[in-house]
Amino acid sequence: MPYIRLTTYRKVMLIVLGLALALAPLSLLPLFLEELVISLRNIGLGIYLITSTKVNILLVSTLIMTLMPYAIVDFMNRRYVDIIDKTIPAFFKGISESIRAGMTFLEALRNAALTIGGPLGREIERALVRVEFGATIEDSLYRLAQEIKLPNLRRAITILITAHESGGKIIDVLDSAAEMYGIIRAYEEEKRVTLNPYAITVYVAMLLYLFIIYIITYTMFIPLSRMAAGTTFLRPVDIGIYKAVLFYSSTIEAIFGGLMVGKLKVGKVSAGLIHIVILLLIVIAFFTFVELYGEYLVFTPQFSRP
Repeated sequence: MPYIRLTTYRKVMLIVLGLALALAPLSLLPLFLEELVISLRNIGLGIYLITSTKVNILLVSTLIMTLMPYAIVDFMNRRYVDIIDKTIPAFFKGISESIRAGMTFLEALRNAALTIGGPLGREIERALVRVEFGATIEDSLYRLAQEIKLPNLRRAITILITAHESGGKIIDVLDSAAEMYGIIRAYEEEKRVTLNPYAITVYVAMLLYLFIIYIITYTMFIPLSRMAAGTTFLRPVDIGIYKAVLFYSSTIEAIFGGLMVGKLKVGKVSAGLIHIVILLLIVIAFFTFVELYGEYLVFTPQFSRP
């Protein structure tokens, strides 16, 4: 997937696309309208809860569809940029070796682009095509730096242009740049390895919370409900309210957990959108599974009148 520059117009279009996709699950809501009305519960202070798991899953599905287009494009862009960032040191080294072999600067750029391949190689080849159509190498490379939002690439292109214009010991400059970017990349990889366990902790915490929900529901709430139904001195327990509260709390945890993972791994909250989608899918899968098979997997004591 090529890099998609997220201008304001394209961001708006992705949001509109998400809203359009959200109409798909939302269009099924009339089929569950009666269940929606029956499942409404007033818990006080004018607050109503939807206790139907099916309806709640449908509503969360609309949220997932709304976020998915922007989340996917943002994720693919970050992967594209990360590959470019990873190949910058090899790119500088390739240019240096080509010039050392007697090639001109443009020939060295083309040779290095063909050698490293990948996203950076394709972008440099596009820049060289613009040069063949009359643009200067400086303008073409600057345009590349403006199209792809990567600070390291902008600095690399500035170094390239400055080295090309100044001449002199261009090989020494390129070798130093390759070494410098290699050190920067090693530091970023080390930081990523250090932060990855914290990001994984969010997923583990989500799974642990869902497991606790399952145990509490089928070993405490449901037995209490049956016990209350078998006596005259206990108030009835509305299991639907508890399930709804646990479902909403899981959804909230998925949203904030996803944002936290994005901030930890990339330093941008928007990078957490893809993690929100994944965590919400886990929540939906869990509650769907529990709704269908939950009571068969945990021993639930039966309470009845003596």
